[in-house]
Amino acid sequence: MAIVELERFAALRKSIGYRLANQLLEMLADRVEATIESAERGRIGRTTIEFAFNAASVEAATANLQGLVDTLEARLFVDAFSISPTVTIGFADAGQSSIRDELVDQAAAALSAAQAERCKIRFADPAILSQNSLADLELMRALPHALASGEVSLYYQPKLHARTNTITSVEALIRWIRPGSGLVPTDRFIALAEETGAIRELSEWVITRAIDDQQRLIERGHAVEVYVNISGQLLPDHGFAAAALSLVRQAKGRIGFEITETAVISDPDAALANLRAFTGAGIRIAIDDYGSGLSSLAYLKQLPAQELKIDRMFVSGLTNSNRDPLLVRSSIDLAHALEMEVTAEGVDTAMSLSLLRIMGCDLLQGYFISPPLPLPQLVEFLTDEAHLERLAGPGIEQWHASLGA
Repeated sequence: MAIVELERFAALRKSIGYRLANQLLEMLADRVEATIESAERGRIGRTTIEFAFNAASVEAATANLQGLVDTLEARLFVDAFSISPTVTIGFADAGQSSIRDELVDQAAAALSAAQAERCKIRFADPAILSQNSLADLELMRALPHALASGEVSLYYQPKLHARTNTITSVEALIRWIRPGSGLVPTDRFIALAEETGAIRELSEWVITRAIDDQQRLIERGHAVEVYVNISGQLLPDHGFAAAALSLVRQAKGRIGFEITETAVISDPDAALANLRAFTGAGIRIAIDDYGSGLSSLAYLKQLPAQELKIDRMFVSGLTNSNRDPLLVRSSIDLAHALEMEVTAEGVDTAMSLSLLRIMGCDLLQGYFISPPLPLPQLVEFLTDEAHLERLAGPGIEQWHASLGA
């Protein structure tokens, strides 16, 4: 099993657009099958291509993959763009595990090692697997203590109401800072928590802490809604749903749950039943990262959601892409037709903030408004009116000036 990663994909996507970047991945996947006769294509991710292939030995596999690197990095054309891709490959031996998910994990570990070592190809040898397994095991063993000792905390990123220029809600984001080693990548320990079954304990901790912090905000005169991200793995879990409802009933303010657009796929009936129970209890549901997965109108219609969050990859291209403004505007119109509010993520410039206001976006979230803040700094932010005055209407003059330049 091998995983090919197209390096610097984010910059490439920004240069040529989301559609052409995805087209490039498909073209590279075709090259894989054309170069390695036994290759069986698997999943194509946002930046990766998975495939299985036959080889008599690790040495033979490495030789095949070296030839593949040469082929994949040869210049090619996507529309009018001439591109010389850069790739890295990690691979694992099916003789060590016949379970596909384990093979993918092993190949991913080898890919990470290749990137860290700045080499093109890396095999998932016992040293890599042992190092990754031991580190992951140690991390999960440390999680309960981290929750109890204060190593894990919540940061809050404000969402600006576009028409009233007020902060009406915040998104709770988990952070784990380990003494001596610093910030643990959030994606890493969330994924490990999902794999090991610790995600329910972690999620209930987040909901409890968010409710406590919201109470502190209310006591200081800031009645903002607090949104918590819910793992798609937990969404069909009736036990978790019952526990979450019990916790939310204790809240003094309004709580919202953010789910990804693919969260109901594993068990749609159970997930939808729990979502309806949440909305029936007054919990607002927001669909997160809209546009990054496989969306359809029929899919959106069946979700009892009140808010749609447009993925940052579209917002980042508002001022330098012809397509992204059209996609954002059509998403806003679609959400409004479905009686949803719209939040734009990744609002990192004054110009994008102003354009989104013109397009009728309801809520704005990003570093131009505020980075995620620990609770004491959030209180300061909400208290300082100068922050909101700065956001009242900047940027559109700069945008017009750039058009005329």
